[in-house]
Amino acid sequence: MKTLFIKIAAVVLLTALSVSLIPGLDDAVESIFQIIVLVASS
Repeated sequence: MKTLFIKIAAVVLLTALSVSLIPGLDDAVESIFQIIVLVASS
């Protein structure tokens, strides 16, 4: 279970770094996140 939290933290950090470094990537990440939330809520 602890490794799962470490993996999640690594993905979150990697996403935050890539969004801050690559312009335009934040819109793509946001749309993917909205699709995930939409699927999870239905």
